[in-house]
Amino acid sequence: MPIVLPPSTVLVTGANGFLAVHLITELLEQGYTVRGTVRSLSKGEWIKNKFASFGEKFEYLVVEDITKEGAFDEAIKGVDAVLHTASAVPENWVGTYEILYVPCVKGTESIVKSLQGSRTVKRVVFTSSFTAVWGPHPLGYTYSEVRDWNDTASKLIKEKPHELPGSMLYFAAKTDSERAFWKFYEEHKDQLAWDLVTLTPPYTFGPVIQEVPNASTKMIWKKAFKDNPADQVGQHAGFWIDVRDCAHAHLLSLQKEQAGGERFLITGGAFTWQDVYNELQSLHIPEIPKGVETKDVLDIPNTSKAANTLGMTYRTLGESVRDTIVTLRERGINE
Repeated sequence: MPIVLPPSTVLVTGANGFLAVHLITELLEQGYTVRGTVRSLSKGEWIKNKFASFGEKFEYLVVEDITKEGAFDEAIKGVDAVLHTASAVPENWVGTYEILYVPCVKGTESIVKSLQGSRTVKRVVFTSSFTAVWGPHPLGYTYSEVRDWNDTASKLIKEKPHELPGSMLYFAAKTDSERAFWKFYEEHKDQLAWDLVTLTPPYTFGPVIQEVPNASTKMIWKKAFKDNPADQVGQHAGFWIDVRDCAHAHLLSLQKEQAGGERFLITGGAFTWQDVYNELQSLHIPEIPKGVETKDVLDIPNTSKAANTLGMTYRTLGESVRDTIVTLRERGINE
């Protein structure tokens, strides 16, 4: 399948999100034309003003309800690629089946149907999540794209959809959405004009340039200043990626022919909250704890495919978390 290079037109869904704003910035700076979707006029005007210097190279459309059939029909007209980043992330992992699971899955089904008949789109990049990869394994487990799916969340959502906590609802939503996209693609790829790439980023840190901070960056603030029990900071917390590297992975997914039809695990590595505190000490903020030095064995991400196929490299955890805190403080955000 042909690669998608500037000055091609790229659709970015959820255009006012944490990742999407960084992604649009990189696309525009490289010479692409970008069309973004947002859920309200006010969000559209905010992002239009943010990218005003690029003039007609950026435009937006309001898609109030991404779950409706045909919601993206107008948005995909004439575009060369689609980057589907739109997805609700639960605030403090709070939410219901109807609020968290249904919109994510139905929104994916909606854009798939809109894409089915497109003859201009050459590549679709779907932003999944490491929560679609995770499984209950002993610490020290090595994750990979092909073998690992969150079967636990998919099973639980079928058994008791209205009894699960918000975190598990979100895990199930991301897992089932990505699987549904792959199922459709594998069954219809001989008739489609486009191929599919999925990316599975974990906790996403880095500078906050969108209107409202995302859950991951707010979590750093909370963990650093409010919720830092010494007996937990050395525990394995998961994997992380800098938002700028995550955005670049999406861009590379458009520009590498061999990326088509592939799933990629992208991450800068595993971490504990103690690792974060250690890196933040250089900011000389008294409230940030020094914590303890003992820590768990960490899981291992096999990111060789992303390195070999996309050419991915990553910033350090220190740069990423320091930039998170600095930009939050500069904007007066303290929660």
